[in-house]
Amino acid sequence: MVKSFWQSGGVLETGKIGKIGGKKMRFGFAFNGIFWGGFLIVLGLLAVFKAVFHLNISVFRIAVALFLIYIGLSMLFGGPHFHVENNTVLFGDRELIVAEQDEYNVVFSRGLVDFSDLPTEHRNRSFEVNVVFGKGMIKINPAVPMIIKVSSVFAGAQLPDGNRVTMGDYTYRTPSYADNNEAIRVEANVVFGNLIFTE
Repeated sequence: MVKSFWQSGGVLETGKIGKIGGKKMRFGFAFNGIFWGGFLIVLGLLAVFKAVFHLNISVFRIAVALFLIYIGLSMLFGGPHFHVENNTVLFGDRELIVAEQDEYNVVFSRGLVDFSDLPTEHRNRSFEVNVVFGKGMIKINPAVPMIIKVSSVFAGAQLPDGNRVTMGDYTYRTPSYADNNEAIRVEANVVFGNLIFTE
């Protein structure tokens, strides 16, 4: 049993968190191409109708509803058309220990991505962390040189220096970082979600 960081007000609660590590894998949930084609066409038409005819349409809510309907139908008729690899949290709550993979994803979930114990031989690498419609936490070690570029779209990203990014980009460097030295480079993207960095 370990303490989970997910509870309102910053209060810790006790729960089980699975630790994931392993061989390098890419972001692995691939949805049916027909669905995504129709999905994007519908969203585009809704956006055009809203702009041209000044209709009171919530494109975001319709997008979420269509996505949930697709997931539900997929589960009813043969299961969902996607698979999850071991560097991705999908519809769950998990801790991802950074190891061989270059990319880590939290989608419709809550997840902790732990860089604090990254082996020395991996400390001159580039990583990518994506949080989409979820809550993510990235744990870092301030004694390890790191450059973290955060990109936020309709979301919230809270950095260790107190800065908060809701829209746009921001670059954070750990106190131990020095120019022209080796450093871990992390590209963190958060879309319609929340991302917190902790030391």
